Amino acid sequence: MTSAAGAPSMVEGEFVLTPEDFRHIAHTLHSYAGIALGEGKAALVYSRLAKRLRVLGLRNFREYCELIDGVEGVDERQLMTAALTTNVTRFYREPHHFDHLRDRIMPKLAERARAGGRVRLWSAACSNGQEPYSMALTVLQTLPEAAELDVRILATDIDPNMVVQGYEGVYSEEALEPAPATLWRKYFDRADRGQWVAGRQLKQLVTFKELNLIGDWPMKGKFDVIFCRNVVIYFDDATQERVWNRFLPLMNPGGTLYIGHSERVSGTAAARLQTSGLTTYQLGAAG
Repeated sequence: MTSAAGAPSMVEGEFVLTPEDFRHIAHTLHSYAGIALGEGKAALVYSRLAKRLRVLGLRNFREYCELIDGVEGVDERQLMTAALTTNVTRFYREPHHFDHLRDRIMPKLAERARAGGRVRLWSAACSNGQEPYSMALTVLQTLPEAAELDVRILATDIDPNMVVQGYEGVYSEEALEPAPATLWRKYFDRADRGQWVAGRQLKQLVTFKELNLIGDWPMKGKFDVIFCRNVVIYFDDATQERVWNRFLPLMNPGGTLYIGHSERVSGTAAARLQTSGLTTYQLGAAG
């Protein structure tokens, strides 16, 4: 299949996806969300976005490119990003991070909170909420009264649908199984049809907001703990370095950064973030 201009389609199917179309979509995704797409992802782009073309009544990917370029394409760029990203998450994913948070970090933060101090944690790519609720369960394990103190967890994601799911906090029992049973059964309430919903203390601790990691960050206060895991792997090297550097001014001295198992801190931030465990870093003094 070829386009009207004679360019071949990169993928056989209902719609024509030319190399030019693919590059246009990849450039838009990179500009909007920092995500880098190689040409090997053409089949993925086609399969994920063909659904959008059908919904929109478009004839080909060229028309889709024109749509996302326009003033009215803001919402579609967001929907495109959601379609092209994979929200893989689970409770207590990479459990060594939560062990480190519980055993190494929370005792000092709990002492500060009980003395009236401020404690802040951030889940910087929270997906549907399983990561920040895992963080909250870990906090409550050490500090059961956390919701009544100045302790809060910010949970952000670029996908508004994921933010809504996290805010609602409804999960199946199967999804909750990786979490310690004594904890989730204490802090989640039974809902309908075998579902469980985050209880009052979890909802008080965690605030969900939409945020693009390569966009504006409105936060003013600093964080003691940041989880940014399994997201920068989708960025090119320059964007990864920029994100790592942007975390530094928002971290308290000695603050902890947890990253994904296949990620490494790079660029100038590597000189300030000292290894503190497996894919775990601590902010050192300015050098």
